Amino acid sequence: MRMPGPELWDDELRDYRQRYALPDQWVWDEAASPRVQFDGYMGVALDLLPPPPAEVLDVGCGPGFGAKYMCARGYSVTGLDFNERGIAFGAVLVPEARLFHADARLLAQREELHGRFDAVTMIEVLEHIPPDFHDEVVRGAWAALRPAGALVVSVPSNRLTPGRWDYKHFELHEVTGLLERHGFGLDAVVYQCRVGLLTSRTLWRLVDNKFYDVKIMRRLIRKAFLRYHNIASTERSAGRFVVRGIKPA
Repeated sequence: MRMPGPELWDDELRDYRQRYALPDQWVWDEAASPRVQFDGYMGVALDLLPPPPAEVLDVGCGPGFGAKYMCARGYSVTGLDFNERGIAFGAVLVPEARLFHADARLLAQREELHGRFDAVTMIEVLEHIPPDFHDEVVRGAWAALRPAGALVVSVPSNRLTPGRWDYKHFELHEVTGLLERHGFGLDAVVYQCRVGLLTSRTLWRLVDNKFYDVKIMRRLIRKAFLRYHNIASTERSAGRFVVRGIKPA
């Protein structure tokens, strides 16, 4: 039975259960814009995790693409997602992880997960959850962590234009305040994805469109972005914030 709390709701136009008619992350070209972005923020998030073989709960794992990266580094990974199709794809594509269907907003009620994990990740997840429930999700992460465990959160900043599935993007104080409100001590904030030419939709349309694809140019953009533009120098120039909070020992 669900514990008292806000009544669950979703905007039908942003309901993430509509995603993953195909496991799209698994078929991204390495030099396609979504993959370049993913490799950028995922690399930052992985570097903020405790050393392997830590046990990690990947909240909002989708079809398991991020879980695959974690497993490749030697982590023991459990993943959950609201989208049953995503979990079904992930169970096939990343069998070394344990993935299951669940609503992140009800994580605090999953007593079998309490105190089990050295780290919890929410990689580009909170923007897809109605803001009314962000506190519920972070409360669930707290419950799932062992003492001294780490919560790693990546969110898009307001410098990036929200997409179809996004309820909101964030200012830094919103995400740091969310973690601090639930008792996490912040010990890392990374300004990820320097917003500029290499993140421009116009540039990507010029090199990859329905008429032609300049793949060599896309590969050069990927290399330049990950080497020179993946980390921004200031909050105002960052396209994303990757934040780590630590549960007290």
